[in-house]
Amino acid sequence: MAISYREENFVVIELGSYTTKATIDTTDINRLPTAVIRTRAGILKQDISALPVSSDSEIVEKQNGIHVNDVSEKGEAPEASVKAEEEDEEDIDANDEQEGNELSYVFGSALETAEEGTISQTVDIISGGFVSDWDAMSAFLRHIITKELGVRISSNFSPILFSVPPLWPKTDLESLTQIAFEELNAPSILIVEQPLLAMYGNNAATGLVVDFGHTATTVTAILDSSIQWSCIAQSEIAGAAVTERLHQLLQEDRALCAEFGGEGVPMEFTVALKESGLCKIQLLPVGDDNDSGSGAQPELAFQGKKYRVKADVLDKAARILIMPDDGKNVGVASLMKQAVLGCETEKRAALWESIHVVGGSSRVDGLKDCLQMELERSVLPSSNIYANSQTREIKFGSLPDYFSGWRGRDYWAGFLGACIVAKIALNDSKHNISRSEYNESGPSVVHTKSF
Repeated sequence: MAISYREENFVVIELGSYTTKATIDTTDINRLPTAVIRTRAGILKQDISALPVSSDSEIVEKQNGIHVNDVSEKGEAPEASVKAEEEDEEDIDANDEQEGNELSYVFGSALETAEEGTISQTVDIISGGFVSDWDAMSAFLRHIITKELGVRISSNFSPILFSVPPLWPKTDLESLTQIAFEELNAPSILIVEQPLLAMYGNNAATGLVVDFGHTATTVTAILDSSIQWSCIAQSEIAGAAVTERLHQLLQEDRALCAEFGGEGVPMEFTVALKESGLCKIQLLPVGDDNDSGSGAQPELAFQGKKYRVKADVLDKAARILIMPDDGKNVGVASLMKQAVLGCETEKRAALWESIHVVGGSSRVDGLKDCLQMELERSVLPSSNIYANSQTREIKFGSLPDYFSGWRGRDYWAGFLGACIVAKIALNDSKHNISRSEYNESGPSVVHTKSF
């Protein structure tokens, strides 16, 4: 008989190349993620990581929650029970230390506020849509479960749904499964691809999902809730490329460089500018007599001073998401056509009428409108006489209005879809993987269950 778990214990984790979102308790799916944390790890210098466990606990307290791998099993709990948890886990921590965990990691705000000289190296845990360091990923997930969500690993009754990129190889899925059961002590798990969850979040079953991520833009065709694996197209032009292009354009602005003492524009300013929301794709040519012309120079406050940036610089940097200017990568419209042309002819029109734009980099103002103009120009027939299989209209999906808590956050449709699927599937033995099944078949059991 299958074990039934309470919805308030359900955990949802969406793994992204720039940020990872997580929540616990799916009873009310109108709630936004409990934690949004940068998918990056900082490796502590050896002189700090070599300290005994008791000293590590002091570091966690003094440096705003620095997570040390050796003590990561201590979950966040109410203050009255913290000491009891530490006593319960002391033996486990000692064993971990004896096993020779050489690296100690910090994450999130602890990494951002860590004192200079305490971090020897930073690691992007997911790069290009794939995990680059599984040791860091293991510590990162332990940090999320214990520190961000307050779950005790030694008595974990929280089934976990993992939302992952679509192109992960089988070995990566097996590694994630192994970490979930052996490191997180999960009672059951379910792994679902992000494009499919984005479709569910937008209340659709067929469509084209365009995910503008940090290190990759991925286009996925889905027909009747089934990912068409041969119809996935990907480009390296994504959020990181926008940052790089914006930095290059800012360095060419002599007046702006002069304001920084002639030493060039610091990368910290470029990142702050990109994340401020000022980057905008103009639908009209920049330089016309309108508010979006080159005469309008948005301001950004940075380190107590205001700086003006040319509107055409912001436009050129953001526009590469739609039309790359490096001569090497194709535009996102070409990626979409490549994905659609791999599907059956009679299904193509339905894909163009159900386009779902998600991902953090899709928040650029004007991106969806610019994409629609480009698709209408390159996809729709120039004649008013249509064949049955021809596309007549380009339509974009969006979150249903009844999810009021998610209004204006279409770019997070995948996480909403993950919460919906968690409510349905985490207690369904047809879909989730139980601990007993993992013990019987090992990590490869992940390939036998899906939603």
